[in-house]
Amino acid sequence: MAKGASPHVLIVGGGLGGLLLAQTLRKNKISFEIFERDQSDNIRVQGWAIGLHTMLDELDASIPDDMPSRDFVNHLLPLKHNYEFAWYRHDRTTKLGVRDDGNGKFIRANRARLRKWLAANLPIQYGKHAVRIEERNERITVYFEDGTSATGDILIGAEGPYSPTRKYLLGGRDVIQKPRQGIINGEITLSGRDMEEQLEMGHSCYLVDVSPTDDVPSFLFVGLSEALPDGKSGKYYFNLFWRDEAAASKDFWTYSASREELFETALEKTKHLPAKLRSIVEKTGPQGMKQPPIHFWTLTMNPEQLPKGRITLLGDAAHCMPSFRGEGGFHALLDALKLGKALAQIKTNDTEVIKKILGDYQNEMIERGSKAAAWSSIAFDEAWSGEGAGPPIVWGLPVVELPEEKITL
Repeated sequence: MAKGASPHVLIVGGGLGGLLLAQTLRKNKISFEIFERDQSDNIRVQGWAIGLHTMLDELDASIPDDMPSRDFVNHLLPLKHNYEFAWYRHDRTTKLGVRDDGNGKFIRANRARLRKWLAANLPIQYGKHAVRIEERNERITVYFEDGTSATGDILIGAEGPYSPTRKYLLGGRDVIQKPRQGIINGEITLSGRDMEEQLEMGHSCYLVDVSPTDDVPSFLFVGLSEALPDGKSGKYYFNLFWRDEAAASKDFWTYSASREELFETALEKTKHLPAKLRSIVEKTGPQGMKQPPIHFWTLTMNPEQLPKGRITLLGDAAHCMPSFRGEGGFHALLDALKLGKALAQIKTNDTEVIKKILGDYQNEMIERGSKAAAWSSIAFDEAWSGEGAGPPIVWGLPVVELPEEKITL
């Protein structure tokens, strides 16, 4: 490595955080390689949509000039409506929530569109599933399942909840857990009046308190994944989640249940709701149930648990959280922005310098991410109990009573 040059960085994981980190390194002309376990850019489902807000200015400043317009990622396009998150609390009639005023400070991005945008002009190496890591003589080698390997000066584990990099750092142990929340997911494409009704309840998404009278906190989250090009139809999804101590088990019943069983449970848990609030569950039917449901995880650590050196983590590899506050993807992107700035400071291969800079990043990242993960579970209980002030995450937008509206596509 030439004197004054930046170390060569290996990024394992081509999700949102890994891709954004690669773009920041590309902008700063830092040598890197990025590896993704999927066989191609035909991406697997990793959620449907994500809120982008306070980081947008920093995001724009951190990516290369040859990136396409990020307007592409907005899940509402080609519709002209602005972001809106509605919240139907205990009375299930009053529409509270937040609505963007059109200034672009808050957008909800379709995850597939966002990942495609972040992958623009990146030399992603697909089909690279990391299976072993080796450190020797200030160099790090990652071995992949296909028999190939890569060697660099710094390794970033961005592989998500099942991160082999995290397991390596923890000496083979793992600390990830299942949240105490049962979850059922459904997907459906709506058009015409069916879609208009959903938009009227919340342009982007809405959350319904479906808690019955048996002291079990339960919520129904409904979101528009993306509007389709005709401007008259769109892909929707719902997450029905409830407090369940048994859900902490990896073999919780929902993961082996049939679509029919999942659908019947969703119907039973929402049958007491007003017709308009349970309609998406009824319309989805057994055929639209996601089988098995998406796995959510909880991962909190303290900074002392991870060794400091030439290897660090970002995103779900370091801090996983249930979806109640909608912050998992946001923190992964924030990690990438902060780590990109840290790596840009390194102009030497001196281990002590690298350890100090990456250690400072890691301390802040673990503390911030673990706090957000812990608060996600707390917010679930507080929102149900009536102590919560409004929607799970509003980021400065005022929580107000939103007017009823009639939407025609």
